[in-house]
Formats: sequence, structure tokens, C-alpha cells
Amino acid sequence: MQSFILEVHPKAPVRHINGDTLDNRKSNLEVYDQNTMNSYEGIDEESVAVILRDRYGKEKARTIIDKEDLNRVINNGYTWVLFKKDTEPYAVANTPEGKIYLNRFIMSTTEDMITHPINLNTLDNRKANLENKNPNIENVENAVSEETEN
Repeated sequence: MQSFILEVHPKAPVRHINGDTLDNRKSNLEVYDQNTMNSYEGIDEESVAVILRDRYGKEKARTIIDKEDLNRVINNGYTWVLFKKDTEPYAVANTPEGKIYLNRFIMSTTEDMITHPINLNTLDNRKANLENKNPNIENVENAVSEETEN
């Protein structure tokens, strides 16, 4: 109904400005631009929370980054959204080439490496919480430690 009222494609993300999904007056409806820059809030002197929204503009989660990375993360042309991979939440940007994970973007992780959150919080993307690891070395180290324990 909302797309009919606004005369847009039925799959266009229509947002209710006042949050009331039963209020379908034209003045309360707008097509949400999914490519808008993310908003953010300061947490402390060193950290910022980037707000992750769904396709209708509703806040779904927040990811923490270092304040020094804010300009690079916000002004890169990507819109960061919440994505769940195997039930774990991640901040990603959807591009024509595929998903870009924020943790890999911040750490400039190469294709042969993985980015691991030290505190296991996948939405904590501060550099102090992230480390790049070689997945092959990790498997070898785990196998060696299991052999020495037996």
C-alpha cells in the first residue's frame, strides 16, 4: 500500500517517519535511501559507535571503532549494515563485488589471512581487539598442541 501511495516500485524501502506502521498518510511516508552515510555517536575519548540500520532505516545494532578510523569508515562511500554469518553479527558493506567486512577493512586484511576479534565480540572493531591471523598456521599450531597433550 505504501508504495502505491508514494507511486514507487513495490520493493522500494518505504519508511514510516513517525515509526507508526499503521499511519499511512503520505506525509508520514518516505522512500529510505539505503546508501546514506552511517551516523555515529562518541563513546569515549578513543571510541565511536557506528549505527547499523536495516533497509528501512531502523537501528539494528552498533559497532565500535577507534575514533582515528572514523573518517575512513564513514567517508569511504560504503554504507555499513548488520549481517549475520552463522549467527554471529558483523558490520558489512554490500558492494557489486561482494561483501566487505568492516573488521577486514579496518585491519587491511589480505585475502590469505583472517581477522579475529580477541574478545570474541564481532561488533567490537577497535584495532586493539582485532588481530590478523594466518588460518593455515593456526590449524598447524592447534594440531601440534593436541598431539603434545595426548
